[in-house]
Amino acid sequence: MHILIAPDSFKGSLSALSVAENLAKGISQANRLAKIELHPMADGGEGSLDVLNSILDAEELKMFAKDAMFKSITAKYLRKGDTAFVEMAEASGLQHLRPSQRNPEFATSYGTGQLIKHAVKNGCKEVYLFVGGTATNDGAMGIAQALGYKFFDKSGQELLTIGESLQHLESIQRPESPLDFRLYVVSDVKNPLYGPNGAAYVYARQKGADEEMIERLDRGLRNFAAVIKRDLGVSVDELEGGGAAGGTPAGCKAFFGAQILPGIQTIIELTGLAEKVEKADLVISGEGMLDQQTFSGKVVQGVSQLVQEKGKRLWAVSGQSALQESEIQEMGIEKLFTLLEKAGSVERAMNEAAEVLLAIGEEIGEGLK
Repeated sequence: MHILIAPDSFKGSLSALSVAENLAKGISQANRLAKIELHPMADGGEGSLDVLNSILDAEELKMFAKDAMFKSITAKYLRKGDTAFVEMAEASGLQHLRPSQRNPEFATSYGTGQLIKHAVKNGCKEVYLFVGGTATNDGAMGIAQALGYKFFDKSGQELLTIGESLQHLESIQRPESPLDFRLYVVSDVKNPLYGPNGAAYVYARQKGADEEMIERLDRGLRNFAAVIKRDLGVSVDELEGGGAAGGTPAGCKAFFGAQILPGIQTIIELTGLAEKVEKADLVISGEGMLDQQTFSGKVVQGVSQLVQEKGKRLWAVSGQSALQESEIQEMGIEKLFTLLEKAGSVERAMNEAAEVLLAIGEEIGEGLK
């Protein structure tokens, strides 16, 4: 039997590759005849670069870049041919900041722009930008500044490209020598740029904002959209997904004509998952929590759709599940294994995830004999 293991990471516990490896080890120990292929997955947010790196024969490039608070760090991106893959969290992510440092009014996406600029200057014609896990709310002004844009207040002073500057923005100056490349922003977030469901109100709190800061950031994003419309002739007010990563897709659309792509479908295409599903007898996917969000572009849903299209069988492994049996069946999942049920407690499921996955793999292997 040919088994394809294609899980997401279990956030807080294991990477997607570690999840796949532990399941595979358990299955192999119980069933020596099983042919197992690993295909770790991501939904287009954090972890996408690691997944691509494990599957694509790509070159990893490391460089110095600014983090969200303008501190120099080492960040990486991938290159394959004339295509670059950049994960926004690499330079502009929350993981680089202590909780006390988080402040989206002072955070910048400039470092992400440095990665993109380096890639394009070194021959890349296409850039895939994976957003998620960012500390920023600057509408991609930092990215744009790194690539030659300038932003001014009403007195003609050039602004720092941080969230606070959004409300002071008066004019935008295009680059004198713009770089020629195609930009794809990969995200499954549907939120607009501003308003009750926008970047500030939905995401800024987890980046360190209080209620007053959220209101200021939202006003700034409204002003940002108005200046973009006047100076660049692009309307981003109602752009679906424009509010992801502090308004990054909206800004990238305005500054670079970026195309916004769905996360899981893009990962499926870039990694050639469809061809591997075609060859498999059984596909095993999984993610940390199966719940209503799973139906909104998460890994298991994306894999499920592909498996059903190919007429294959799907089993799933998750940390926990909040889905009804009817919802599990609707997703085409024949069998569901949870770490919580196997471990007996949330603490053990989290802290001993590798061992529990190994045991689940053995149970799967036994069941396939």
